[in-house]
Amino acid sequence: MKTKTIVYALLLTIVSAKITIAQSVHKEPKYYNWFDDHVKRFNTGLFNGVEYIELYRTINEKHKFFKSSEFQLGSVVYDGQFYDQVPLKYDLDADQLLLNVGYNYPYPTIILFKSKIDRFGIGGSDFIHIKEASGDTNIQGFYEVLMQKNSLTLLKKNGTKRFKRIRGTTVYYEFIHENNYVIGYNDTFYKIDRKQDVVRIWPDMKEFINENYNQASKKNNEDVFWKNFFSKLSDSFNINNRPQDL
Repeated sequence: MKTKTIVYALLLTIVSAKITIAQSVHKEPKYYNWFDDHVKRFNTGLFNGVEYIELYRTINEKHKFFKSSEFQLGSVVYDGQFYDQVPLKYDLDADQLLLNVGYNYPYPTIILFKSKIDRFGIGGSDFIHIKEASGDTNIQGFYEVLMQKNSLTLLKKNGTKRFKRIRGTTVYYEFIHENNYVIGYNDTFYKIDRKQDVVRIWPDMKEFINENYNQASKKNNEDVFWKNFFSKLSDSFNINNRPQDL
């Protein structure tokens, strides 16, 4: 089925301040909620996207969405405008952000245009959109912000692997979560997986890395491990510590 593009005309002129990527998606929610309650979201630039069609049937909890297969109230910076308390779902398989616009409309769920999304918050986590990155290749898309401290930003790429299943006459899919991690330093991004990846970026910090890298802790909870590790690494930096060109 050919995807139909939905573009609803703006009915109101919205004057908004420019919101930078460093700002929190939770800033001044009461003001923005009041604004949306009065002008309605379908009168704003948020009501602009592409029809969503579900391609993969699931029958259990091994779904492709971030934390929940149900819509969650979240926040998004879309086309430079901040929106709070909007029903969102993050499709990890397609790396797309979905908006529920309600069943009073022909297409109750739309895919927000990815190029218009700067950042969003959902399920207690904040995400940024990396559109063009210097450093390792293929670092693009939505990344969860796990830590920001001094000059370091720890990011997590939430992904999935898709498996087709057949049970009798029923065809369905299961999605297994598969995550990758990225460190941002001085506007450059590097993929990290092993201790050697960190040493490759900061060869002068090899002794510190060897002392603080604990493989057992990494296996137990990788999010917590990387956050603690890079928090300590960030504290150890001085103005002359810079990653080596790769």
